[in-house]
Amino acid sequence: MDPGNGRKIEVFAPFGAAFDLTKLILFQPFDIGKWFTIGFAAFLSHLAGGGASGFNYNSKLLESDWNWKVRSASQDTFGSGNGMPAWVIPLIIIGVLIVLALVVLLIWLSARGKFVFTDCIVRNRGAIVEPWNEFKKEGNSYLLFSLLLLLCVLVILGLAALPLGIPFVFGGEKPGGVFLILGLTFFGLIALFTLVVFNLISSFMIPVMYRRRCGAREAFHAVLAAISAHPGPVILYLLFSIVLWLAVAMAACVTTCLTCCITAIPYLGTVILLPLYVFLMSYLLLFVRQFGNEYDAWANLIAVEPTSPPPLDPPASEPPRLPA
Repeated sequence: MDPGNGRKIEVFAPFGAAFDLTKLILFQPFDIGKWFTIGFAAFLSHLAGGGASGFNYNSKLLESDWNWKVRSASQDTFGSGNGMPAWVIPLIIIGVLIVLALVVLLIWLSARGKFVFTDCIVRNRGAIVEPWNEFKKEGNSYLLFSLLLLLCVLVILGLAALPLGIPFVFGGEKPGGVFLILGLTFFGLIALFTLVVFNLISSFMIPVMYRRRCGAREAFHAVLAAISAHPGPVILYLLFSIVLWLAVAMAACVTTCLTCCITAIPYLGTVILLPLYVFLMSYLLLFVRQFGNEYDAWANLIAVEPTSPPPLDPPASEPPRLPA
C-alpha cells in the first residue's frame, strides 16, 4: 500500500494475471497464424537487443588473439614505411557510416515493433500493418529517445572508464594489479546500474505512450513521477524481473540445446519461445497499469474498437483482473 495516495501496488499478483493472459492470447483458442504473427511482432520489438535469445559474440575477440590480429594487420598495411594508403581513411569512414546506419535501422524497427507487440497483447490479436501505421508518431518519438539514451549510456560508460586510462596517460603504462581490478569493478558496477535503470525507465514508457498516445518526453516525465511515488514496489518489481529474465535465459539455453540450435535462428527462436515473450510483456503491462488510469494500456481499448453494442460478457482482449 502506497502511503502517499493509498494506491495498492502489487508485485506478485500481476505475475499470475500475466500467466492467465498468456494462455488467453496464445492457447484459447490456439491459432498457428496468430502465433506466427505475434511472434514476428515480438521479433521486431527485440531487434535492438534485450531479448531472451539476444546477440552472441565470440569471447576470443576480447583476448590476445584479437590484439595479435590487429597488430598483424597494422604491420601488413603500414609496416612498409610508405605511410597510410589513400584509400584507408575513406574505407574506414564508409564502414563506420554503414555500421551506424544499421544500428539506427535496428533501433527504429525495434521502436516501432514494441508498439506493435504491445498492441497484439492489449487487443489480443495478431496484426502487424495496422498498429505499425497507427503508432508511427509514437514509434518515431521513441526512436529519438532511444538514440539519445544510447548517447547518454556511452558518455556515462566513457566517464566510468576514465580511471582505467589514468596510468597510461600520466605514466605511459597499462593499468594492472589492484588498480586494474578496482577499475574494472567500478566500471562494471556503473555499467550494470546504468543499463538496468535506463532499461527500466524505457520499458515503462511503452505502455504510457501506448495509453496516452504521447511523445517520449511526456512519457519519460510520467514514468519518473510514477517511480518516485512508488519506489518500494518498483524496486521489488525490478528485482523480481531480473530473476524472471535469468529464468528465461536458462530456458532459452535449454531449448536451444533440445532443438539443436534451431532456437538460435532469428525469428524462429522468437516463435518457439513466444510464450515467454508474451508473458514478460504482459507482466510489464499489468504491473504498470496499477499506477492509475493514465498508465493502463487497456483503458482506451473501447475507443479504438469499432462502434458496437456493449457485449454481455467482458471482451476476450480484456486482461485478467488483479485482486483488489
